[in-house]
Amino acid sequence: MIGRKKEIKLLNEICELGESSLVAIYGRRRIGKTYLVNHMFKKHRQDCLFFEFTGAYDGEKRGQLDNFIDQIYEWFQAEPTFEIKNWSDAFRFLKRTIDDEVKKREHKEKVIIFLDEVPWIDRSNKGGFLSALGYFWNTWCEKRENVVLILCGSNSSWIRNKILKNARGSLYQRVTHQISMYPFDLKETKEYLLENKGFMIDNKTVTDIYMIFGGVAKYLSFLNPNESSAENIDRLFFSIHGSMYREYDELFSSLFADKADYYKSVIELLCTRRAGYSLSDISKGLNEKLGAKLRLAISELEECGFIKGLSKYGNSVRDVNYMIVDPYILFHHKWIKGFSRNDIASLPNNYWLNTSSSQSYAVWSGYAFEIVIIVNIRLYLTAIGRLGFFSGVYHWQHIAKSEEEQGAEIDMVVNYGNSIFDILECKYYNSEYVISKEYAKNIKNKLNMFKKYGLNSKKKSELRLVLLTSYGVKMNAEAHSLNISRVCLDDLFE
Repeated sequence: MIGRKKEIKLLNEICELGESSLVAIYGRRRIGKTYLVNHMFKKHRQDCLFFEFTGAYDGEKRGQLDNFIDQIYEWFQAEPTFEIKNWSDAFRFLKRTIDDEVKKREHKEKVIIFLDEVPWIDRSNKGGFLSALGYFWNTWCEKRENVVLILCGSNSSWIRNKILKNARGSLYQRVTHQISMYPFDLKETKEYLLENKGFMIDNKTVTDIYMIFGGVAKYLSFLNPNESSAENIDRLFFSIHGSMYREYDELFSSLFADKADYYKSVIELLCTRRAGYSLSDISKGLNEKLGAKLRLAISELEECGFIKGLSKYGNSVRDVNYMIVDPYILFHHKWIKGFSRNDIASLPNNYWLNTSSSQSYAVWSGYAFEIVIIVNIRLYLTAIGRLGFFSGVYHWQHIAKSEEEQGAEIDMVVNYGNSIFDILECKYYNSEYVISKEYAKNIKNKLNMFKKYGLNSKKKSELRLVLLTSYGVKMNAEAHSLNISRVCLDDLFE
């Protein structure tokens, strides 16, 4: 089991409690939520009595109920002795079945009830699922003291709004444990590819793969170690039969249903500017009012980990730029979105091998690398020994106030509090990065402008320029003139 050590430890501790637990597990589609629970209770904790039901995407109430009853039969070979008309009847049948099973087995350990993709079961709650579930928890699960009810879903916002934060809901403040699951980081991705999949690749190739798949476990599972990374990508993305060919539309449809097209329009706008857009800029770009609809979309997209809001340093409330931080989405919009089905079918066999050698790819990968670092900022902080002092990552921009002055834009200002900062520059090359005179001049201007306009002149500040590169920096005259701190890609994997 790669990563997920904290999650497994928590689930083990829950199993040892002398009381019932209501657990909410959430995270984006294909992140490994279901795998975690199945690994835990089908392999690791087989002493527990286990029941699993998964909501069906776009399923109607009757179909969901029938599936629920079928699952009870699959797990316990029990048939209802009364008509199941609604969810209250369904949970009544489940608790009677489990009571009978516990008595028959003389079961002493925990009873695990795993309800997967809960947001799909009753999206608008017109079928009364949540109220019936709340009654089931309050009157049976909690009183038994040996039940672990696990509610799982890919739509994190739905879980939060309908279960965790809904003060009128029957499960409000009933959840005892929350597990928010995230993609693998770079180190965990390397561990998965080398140990689970059997790849023999270096850290830069791992990073190349991460720029396309992110740390999404299911996506990574599609990779074949007997193929090169380029062959894998051609097979998965640039073939109409590839496992990733339809993933983008399915991802948004499964998460957002009838809102999927609108949410994709927000994503498409954000993909047009690497530094992202403010809320007001997004509303203008979409030609609509800045209201609840757009704010909800931004909130849910951020909750899913697709976008991230970076505040301008010195102003944490206003000037927030929302940018794409999901590697897969960035890859899709740059390299796949413009292709029709016929285009994909007509591509040469070595399409990605040729594309990944182009100048266009080199430019894109430089930007994608910056996003990888934002997503994996903890690895950077660990590498430089400052994780415990971290305050936040910001962007910063200065518009020239006169013709004599030059404007400046800094993509990443890493703040450690107490007026200590890293100006972090990321460079993704296939060899040592060579600092040119023009680049050195540009960097010096950024530092000077940030010192002059970004820092509090009344406080003594520590400002450090850090170059994070693939294979290091060639120490020429320009490099020495900048007094840089150097971090290599390999340092993130230590």
